[in-house]
Amino acid sequence: MIEVSSTSDSREYPEIEKYLYYPETEERRLYNVGFLKIIAVALVIASVVGVFAAARYSPIPVVRISDVQGNVLMNYATFYVEGVVVEPPRVDYTGGKLRITITVNDNSTPVSLSVYAYDPLATEMIRERKIPFIGDRVRLLVQLRVREDYAYAYLQDLRGVEILERPGTGDGRVYVESLENIAEYSYVCVQGLVKSPRNVSSGLLFDVATSRDTVTVLIPIILNHVYGDEASQVISNLSAGGVPVDVCGVVYYYRGTSPEIVVRELEDVSIGALPEAETVGFGDLVFNTALYEGQTVKTQARFLGVFCEAFDDPCRLVFEDVEGQGITGDIMMPKALMATALDPWSVGSGTVFNLTVNVVNSTYIVAYAADPVEVEPPFETSSVEEALAQERGRIIVLRNVTVESSSKTSGGSWRIYVRDPSGFNILVFVPSTVASSMGFDIPAQGTYISVAGYRHVYGSTDEIVVYTVNGVVAETAPPPPPPQPPAFLEIDIKSVPGYVGSNVSFTGLFYAIRYDSSLRIYYVEVRSSDEEFAVNVSMSRAQLVSFLDPALVGWKSLIRINGTVKSASLVEYVYGEVVELRDPLTVTVQQALAQPLGRPLVVLNATVVSSRVLSGNNWEINITDSTGAVITVFIPASTVSELNMTSPPPNGALVKVAGYRDVYGAKQEIVVISKNGFVVLG
Repeated sequence: MIEVSSTSDSREYPEIEKYLYYPETEERRLYNVGFLKIIAVALVIASVVGVFAAARYSPIPVVRISDVQGNVLMNYATFYVEGVVVEPPRVDYTGGKLRITITVNDNSTPVSLSVYAYDPLATEMIRERKIPFIGDRVRLLVQLRVREDYAYAYLQDLRGVEILERPGTGDGRVYVESLENIAEYSYVCVQGLVKSPRNVSSGLLFDVATSRDTVTVLIPIILNHVYGDEASQVISNLSAGGVPVDVCGVVYYYRGTSPEIVVRELEDVSIGALPEAETVGFGDLVFNTALYEGQTVKTQARFLGVFCEAFDDPCRLVFEDVEGQGITGDIMMPKALMATALDPWSVGSGTVFNLTVNVVNSTYIVAYAADPVEVEPPFETSSVEEALAQERGRIIVLRNVTVESSSKTSGGSWRIYVRDPSGFNILVFVPSTVASSMGFDIPAQGTYISVAGYRHVYGSTDEIVVYTVNGVVAETAPPPPPPQPPAFLEIDIKSVPGYVGSNVSFTGLFYAIRYDSSLRIYYVEVRSSDEEFAVNVSMSRAQLVSFLDPALVGWKSLIRINGTVKSASLVEYVYGEVVELRDPLTVTVQQALAQPLGRPLVVLNATVVSSRVLSGNNWEINITDSTGAVITVFIPASTVSELNMTSPPPNGALVKVAGYRDVYGAKQEIVVISKNGFVVLG
């Protein structure tokens, strides 16, 4: 057996071999792995903090528009864009929210960037009047959206809106007579007469005629939001045309070719005094419109109705001559003027107006002043069925009806369906321009409201369009149940004595009016068609004026009376109707003195001789005409209170009188019982 000697004792090992192959030969150092983890986490946190600090305090970059167009990697990026506002700022409603659109270009690309501001930021911009305008060089903090090859952005904060440079600031006014060779974004002014005002999608556009040329001016819609009622009044005055104006703004080349001045602030618009207007007859104006083109004239006409869509401004109104020739014509009227001249709660179709109009061209006449001289009240009802029966364009009041449903359109308009106890319904439409100024929220289902506006039909939908901010009124009480009229037995007027205590209906001739001062009641004499038999019908002043106003219903008009027979010669009035209308009996003063007592009549073109105010604010006015005769006109205080006059007209004034003949003591009189019965003509 061969023995192999061990070399472990005789051989010396190098250190590296000991470390690699024989670690047990030397004790190893122990390491704390948990400590190493803490170090690693600390390093990571320090790195994050460093990155955050760098991001937090490093400036937000200004990015060129050319770098973001179609660049999906920039989607949702927040940065500054710096450039010039190249279009007038637009304001509209989208999704029921106010939106302002600013269009910016930085010359890095022909394509501009649309920047949007939605509520509440949009409202804050308007309130603070911090709106970038055309020609302004701006820096805007925006967040980008990229859709394929199209990009747009949203404003982030009002503090991120910086107007770096604004044309015309501190440079004074530079007046021009033409925009030829005037650089875009220049700030200039123009003086002249307003011509051809028209409403466009971006605002009110009109021309200013100078001694050299015609300059187009735009008042953008956004000024309506900034200045409210003040802007509405200015726009209303300009919409009529024909007025002298001094206006400044920034030059904008519409579609790159058509220069116009865009008004930046309402303070930059100054309207001068209206020119003296010639008075012309309405018929002459309608048939010879071209002869008055470009002129401001005055005329008198009877208002018939409103024929315009809810958002039209100015609106088309139809008028008729007051001479009874049946001549009708269209006159445009700004809605701001409509709201003051045509309050739908008190002024209705049939009202006679003194109008001041501007004849823009042979087919377009615009009113800028309208003063009612003979007021006809609006048609009032609490029945939807009756409202539905009214002709289109008529001013109506619908009282105390129930809201069946209500909703807002995306543009902010109100759609309110109302019904009455009979179950009929109709749509009440309130345009957004009116609804936004109502001062209260849209009426909820089940509430009670009264409305005033004009009858309209949109497509196949019957509507009442509200055009004034007072056109919707909340009621507290539920609508009354539909009245149940008593049954009336139809009889001949000569049979009245045989039906004492019964409800009857009969026809007869409107013959005379008398007043019992002790009972404070009026008696209307109604005669048979052969004028041989007569009965008296008792009624209140309100019933008489609404039914048989002597200024409107003539002597011997055929009327129907529904009432209760109190005696052989007396019927208590319930309601009635005019079956055959005759024109009022028109007489001279001398002829009036010869008329029987009680007869309804009209005196035209009489002259005031003298007047005085009696106790209780009754008026006594003496009139004459070419016949030289004199008669007294007595106007009771109840009628005086409705005339909108603080005192009787002066001596020499020309008046129209309608009433009934009477005598007081030895004094021969005409008694006026309605506000239509006394009109000052000049």
